[in-house]
Amino acid sequence: MLEEFYDYAKSHQNHTWLHWNMRNINYGFAALEHRYKVLGGEPVEIHELHRCDLSLLLKQLYGDNYIDHRRLENLVDKNSLTHPNFLKGPDEAEAFVNSEYVKLHQSTLCKVDTISCLADRTISSTLRTDAKRTGIYGNYFMFVIEKIKESWFFALIGLIGAITSIIALFLCN
Repeated sequence: MLEEFYDYAKSHQNHTWLHWNMRNINYGFAALEHRYKVLGGEPVEIHELHRCDLSLLLKQLYGDNYIDHRRLENLVDKNSLTHPNFLKGPDEAEAFVNSEYVKLHQSTLCKVDTISCLADRTISSTLRTDAKRTGIYGNYFMFVIEKIKESWFFALIGLIGAITSIIALFLCN
């Protein structure tokens, strides 16, 4: 499995690798690299600049308290993304102990799909979280400023104002 992964990684090194909290030696790219080396393989480096940690990105976008801990599981529930093959941590551990590798594989595929769906909802601003406006924007005043900046009406007024200012500068000279 790791050999197939690194064959794929070799031809996709400069792509963006979306992941969920794979930042440390216990559970992350470093763990995969270490395990592959132990098995005699030569891992391909997936450079830090090409990694996108969705769990960290969501904290940056929505604030530290955007969802309760066990964040992936709680986001799944909050966004009604439940799937029968999605195994929670303890259930995955039990499946591993019981050598239920197909079940683990199905859960992994389900989680890949879930992370993709969460990314899509983040991009389309349809992700449901527990974030408060102050967690996202800082305070009510900043929230109002951000909403004004997002409005096409205020963008049009700004454009008209800029054009008017440029015309006025030419007429005054």
